[in-house]
Amino acid sequence: MKFKLDKRKICIAITLVAIIALLLCEIVGVERFFSGDADEKLIESVEMTLTRAIGGIVFLTILVYLGYKVLYPFKKPFWRGILVCLPAFAVAINNFPIQPVASGLAEITAPPWRIALFAAECLMVAFFEETCFRGVVFLGFLNKRRYTVLGRFLAIVLSSAVFAAVHLVNVFLGAPLPAVLLQIGYSFLIGAMCSVVLIKTSNIWVCVLIHAIYNFGGAVIEKCGEGEIWNPFSISLTAVVAVAVTVYMTIVFFEIKGSEVDRLY
Repeated sequence: MKFKLDKRKICIAITLVAIIALLLCEIVGVERFFSGDADEKLIESVEMTLTRAIGGIVFLTILVYLGYKVLYPFKKPFWRGILVCLPAFAVAINNFPIQPVASGLAEITAPPWRIALFAAECLMVAFFEETCFRGVVFLGFLNKRRYTVLGRFLAIVLSSAVFAAVHLVNVFLGAPLPAVLLQIGYSFLIGAMCSVVLIKTSNIWVCVLIHAIYNFGGAVIEKCGEGEIWNPFSISLTAVVAVAVTVYMTIVFFEIKGSEVDRLY
């Protein structure tokens, strides 16, 4: 008698296991596995890495269940899509304070293992957020709106607005309101950019990589170093890159064909 796998039951089982794991993390606490004098930032980084990895698995499972075709690396036209989306990588790389580090205004002082842990944290946060907001939310909005340019535009705006609005929770966690408002602004733009990248590459992993590089570059000095990362040159360069890539990705969006959107489903 042949054993037939039930995709629905497998997805439900994986989701339940992941939810139980998240509850255990909350109830037991990651700090229990560290000594009493452990660095609070280290505990926070490990907890963030673990919980976002589990959360990402939940949304990855949902994507498998829904049957969206964005999980297959190197699926055609992967390389052509990558070439079109290279400016998106420029935004992510530019978020690293290259000029402040090169000029000695900032430096990375943490040992290699802490830098590696922070990189893992950035990767898992990107994994969670992209599978959730670009994978489930954006593709859900896009599904019935994909047949018109206006519909695609609304799907990008709505999903990016949801992604940006989620960051309002940082106000209640004690973050200054101006900083949170700035975070909401660039989160909306990153969300819109990654939505276009997803359509052009049919690959959620490209979005995860761009997002992870962006997060790593933006916070590596804060988490693993010291110094000032913002000065007139870095601010001006960031503004120029942001405007140029926004214009470029807008042009790319209006050149998207219906067949490119259909292959996501």
